[in-house]
Amino acid sequence: MTITNIDRLASGILLSLVSYPAAQAFIPSSTTRSFVGGPAVNNDLSISYSNTPFVSSPAQSQSRANQLKSSIFDDFEEFNNDSHSSSINDGGKQDDLFASLRARQDYLESGIKSESVYTYNSEDKILSNWKEAKCFSAVRLSLDDWIRRIAIDTYPLAVVGSAKGNIYLADLEKREELDCITSVHEEHIDHEEVNEAMKKLYGLYDGGGVISVAIHNDVVVSSGREGGVHVFKIDGEEVEKYKGSRGGTAKSTKLHLRSEGKIRYLDSSLITALTFDEDGLLWTSGYDGFIRAFQYDDEDMPLSVQKEPLYEIDVGSEVLSVSVNNDIGCGVAATAAGTAVLFSLEEGEIMSEWKPFGKATGKRKNEYARCAMIVNNDEESLKDDQKAIWSVVVGGSKGSMYQRRLNLDTMGYVSEGKPFVNDDALRGRLRPSHSNPVMCMASPSNGLLLSGSQDGTIRIWNCSYYRTHDENNPMASEEEDEEEAHYDDIGGEDKRPVCLYALTGYKLWFGSMFVNNKKLVSDGADNTIIVHDFSGDDDNAEGYSFEEGEDDDMEDFFD
Repeated sequence: MTITNIDRLASGILLSLVSYPAAQAFIPSSTTRSFVGGPAVNNDLSISYSNTPFVSSPAQSQSRANQLKSSIFDDFEEFNNDSHSSSINDGGKQDDLFASLRARQDYLESGIKSESVYTYNSEDKILSNWKEAKCFSAVRLSLDDWIRRIAIDTYPLAVVGSAKGNIYLADLEKREELDCITSVHEEHIDHEEVNEAMKKLYGLYDGGGVISVAIHNDVVVSSGREGGVHVFKIDGEEVEKYKGSRGGTAKSTKLHLRSEGKIRYLDSSLITALTFDEDGLLWTSGYDGFIRAFQYDDEDMPLSVQKEPLYEIDVGSEVLSVSVNNDIGCGVAATAAGTAVLFSLEEGEIMSEWKPFGKATGKRKNEYARCAMIVNNDEESLKDDQKAIWSVVVGGSKGSMYQRRLNLDTMGYVSEGKPFVNDDALRGRLRPSHSNPVMCMASPSNGLLLSGSQDGTIRIWNCSYYRTHDENNPMASEEEDEEEAHYDDIGGEDKRPVCLYALTGYKLWFGSMFVNNKKLVSDGADNTIIVHDFSGDDDNAEGYSFEEGEDDDMEDFFD
């Protein structure tokens, strides 16, 4: 990518806190728009800001209590695909490769920096940064291919699936493409069943290529529209590099992907989602209506030679996504029939089904479940006499989101006899709804939920069950949509998640994101990956920093 193109891309990145109705004007629908003005760009892909936009101060925030805060991460401009990056990574020996990666992540996130945007990074302050949109954003990867899916196990090592069907390995901290295996998957297939599946998955905005990618330690898997699952291993090749002016050399490890073949049992199945659990199983969801689990950590029986799955669950409808949680021993799948299917990770059996959308009318008629996940709303607190709260959140094909509380037994697992709790405080639709399909969700910490949609936004929700009254949804009294307002008549105390703000400007092709307690990484930015860092560290000043409390004039912002 030329510096000019990088400038054009990064100049579209703008982060600000404004009222939610005002932010709606910047959310793309079927087309994208560029934003004139904004941050200046350094030649190393970093972004600095010299004219901070309007940001509500604490006092101003109090006077605007009836407005929902949101942040604007405005549209990326179109640009040419003329970039390519290098492919060398320095690491430790192969035996210690992933231990070194995890140690590196701990160091990168430890807050030991020469200069910081913020002077704190305790867990409470990091959580506050998430809630108040205080983050540091930077372009961390640029490819000569459209990025469609990402997967990360240990930051900064990332796996990328592209519109051309390629699988990339990248180091986001070094901004390096480490390896690429080309044409693993088909870009497009003109087949009736495949076309139907792509429409269910992506609506009008099928970006082509890879459907799903996942990574755990050194195992990588991917699926595409041609069917089946490809398996890769991450290897490290020891190489010598010249070091210093006196001709000395140093040994380092160059990472690369090695193809291990395919999971043959799945060759005839179109696999819509892939996820690893913490107990040695790879879970897959199929458009054929099955959830399957394979052992990924059996050295004597690798994935590519397994003849059948350990578990095979027939849910009776096309499965569009699958998510698992080992803490409470269950997973949840979203289906084209509109149901969220709760299943046991230990038994490999269905525990319960929930159809949240009911008989919707108007613009949300015939809505189905596009994605679902299990969220820890609150941890158990003996000090405050609070029970742990867990729930299932479902995102719909037309932007709706619903939550239902889970019932835990005395051991802290989902009750087999009665998995769900009928809690009126959590009944009803989350508001405001997305305007396009909810493609994926994630949770960086207890009490926080992120939802990503084809409407160009990633929304951050406070989903704590025990939040105080003044944290309740400020949009509830302002919403003018009668259909939305119908779902607010829940009676009693409202414990549904509150939308704090939205990161906007992502493209219609948005499909996946990764979070840990400090970082948000996602696709949906054409051929680049943007990383939002909420840790409070400035990462050596390579990026655009944002902090609440600036006093610039809001009128100039909208001119």
